[in-house]
Amino acid sequence: MTIVHKAGSRRQRVLAVTALCAALLTAPACAPSPELMRLADGTEVYYLSNTKVSPANSYPRPREIRIDGEAFLRVPAAAEPLVVRSRLLVLTITGRTALRVTARSHETGEEADVLYGRVEAKKAYPSRQSEPDTLLAGEEVMVNETIDLQEKETADLASLRSWSDSLMAAVDRKIQR
Repeated sequence: MTIVHKAGSRRQRVLAVTALCAALLTAPACAPSPELMRLADGTEVYYLSNTKVSPANSYPRPREIRIDGEAFLRVPAAAEPLVVRSRLLVLTITGRTALRVTARSHETGEEADVLYGRVEAKKAYPSRQSEPDTLLAGEEVMVNETIDLQEKETADLASLRSWSDSLMAAVDRKIQR
């Protein structure tokens, strides 16, 4: 990029601004890219590059993942449960399960939506109301630490399926390139 001082001619300034605008318009957007992490136990984690997914150092012993962002997990059945931790939630997954976790550390609330399988959800922070929720297919849990609330509701399965299919297809396209 050329920096044009006021001393330059009007024509030089116009050319510099035109070149800068062209560079900005043709530069690739800094959009997050789709990613796939396949773990030793067969768990697949689909996410965008602006999400942080951190399996335990010696995964699958313990079988534990930390998530900050948004991810879709396909978890195979295994002898021991998979524990997914975020800032506000601890999700314990038993059996074959698929779910979306939305847990951005800079937001006041988090949620988990179950496409199929079984998940136990509890707060990851001290609370007087600490009863866990058991989630099955088509259910979601939302938690908000600010108001100390955890609530189980019905998930929008069509939307969840569409979102997860789109994310997995984007990963497939990226892999095929």
